[in-house]
Amino acid sequence: EVGVVKAGSEWAVVDADAANRRKFKISVEVGVVKAISPAGPIMLQTLMTAEKGGANTGLFTTRSVLRWKFKVTGNSSWQVGIVPEAEANNDLYLFTTGVVGLTSVGTSGGSDRMPKVEMHGRWVEVQCDCWQGLVTFKIEGPDHVHTSVQSFPFLGPVRIALSTFQGCEVLLQRGAAD
Repeated sequence: EVGVVKAGSEWAVVDADAANRRKFKISVEVGVVKAISPAGPIMLQTLMTAEKGGANTGLFTTRSVLRWKFKVTGNSSWQVGIVPEAEANNDLYLFTTGVVGLTSVGTSGGSDRMPKVEMHGRWVEVQCDCWQGLVTFKIEGPDHVHTSVQSFPFLGPVRIALSTFQGCEVLLQRGAAD
């Protein structure tokens, strides 16, 4: 199993089944999951979804707040954002039509609606708060933390996702639950 979420935790784990279908190379080390992208654009996404109110769906819980902490090395062409559940199987969604998220400065083409930010090789923490309709991106820089807060229009369940290209190496770090 790629990861386990403790009861009450808002820290999300990678959707291992979707990652395996998309041919990501997955390895697990203590507290860290490494996923290497075989091609692109393809999405790596959270197993859990978040939506206003949250609901117990059986296999996993839909929450109103979702968090993910990661670092991307290797290929510098990638994006991070919020994806409606209805688009979770559309690998082109975030790259071509994404509206909520950030684009690494090494990325060319794709959606021009997500601002370009220097975040390659840095730890990025994403918090999606469906109650408030806000997503917060925190990028740890050498001297400071850059924060970007964006509102989002999605009413149903959403996931945090990365749009990656061949050679992107993603380290997903488990955070401590609040």
